[in-house]
Amino acid sequence: MKKKMLFIAVLAGFNCISVKAQVGNVGINTANPGSNLTVNGSFAATYRMISTSGTVGADDYYIAYNGIADGTLTLPAAVNGAGNFAGRTYHFKNTGLATLTISANGSELIDDQSGGGGVPSITVPAGYYAFLVNKGAVTGATWELVLVSSSNSMPSVNQTYLFSSAQQNAFKQTCTATTGPTWQKTEIKYNQGMAINTGNVLDLSSGRFKAPTEGYYMIYGSAQFDNSEISGQPGFAWCVLYLVKNFATTPNNQLVQNLHTNPGIFAPGIVSAVVHLNKDETVSMASAAQLIGGGPQYQVTSTSIYGYKIAN
Repeated sequence: MKKKMLFIAVLAGFNCISVKAQVGNVGINTANPGSNLTVNGSFAATYRMISTSGTVGADDYYIAYNGIADGTLTLPAAVNGAGNFAGRTYHFKNTGLATLTISANGSELIDDQSGGGGVPSITVPAGYYAFLVNKGAVTGATWELVLVSSSNSMPSVNQTYLFSSAQQNAFKQTCTATTGPTWQKTEIKYNQGMAINTGNVLDLSSGRFKAPTEGYYMIYGSAQFDNSEISGQPGFAWCVLYLVKNFATTPNNQLVQNLHTNPGIFAPGIVSAVVHLNKDETVSMASAAQLIGGGPQYQVTSTSIYGYKIAN
């Protein structure tokens, strides 16, 4: 400690900087340092600009990536015992046009606060900034993601998991009608394909949106009840469009519904909801209907669903 203080004092003498020391604390340009190190003035650290993939070094602090192709920066490997760098921070800014990936070293993980124990890497889209701190662990989640943000206030599509399916043809889905006291619900499928499906969050075969991370999601859906091609064109006694949470296990866990009574052979349905989902929980659109005369089938068409994550 004496040698370090002597070096700082000599350096300060050459640069006309006041260095003061109290027990356990060091101050620069202050006589009363209140922390282990108190700097009364500006602070500078390493700034490095790169355009290709590489490794993050012990001397790095702020790295700007201006590559025109996607790149990956690999964080330093954890150190057990002497040399452990718990608390070390790194700042990354993607100033280029491509996607930057920040990857943990080997089997280490980054704690992205998603509740899953950590991820091998995070994505920093063009124009975005990421701030990470080392946790001091040597296995598992050795890094913590403190912040991902953008100079543009709009979040990236990769962060919101935007999905959208719109009617592209005259496809009609045949559903089982309710003929007894128990309402028969049918999940809506989207055979017309996808317009947008970020991260493949919507399963077309089941019609279910599955949350990739915990958070709050906005979901919208619409469909047209249409019996014009059902034999005899039976009218609806009633028809309901739902948004349902976790249909596979709790088909009666409807978030919202849109009900029509005696609408004829056509009826529109529109539903929307804000819902909190844990990772891998689902939301799907479903319908139920009873026909005048008790017929066994009805159809829906012009089905559409879209949504996105709005908050953690």
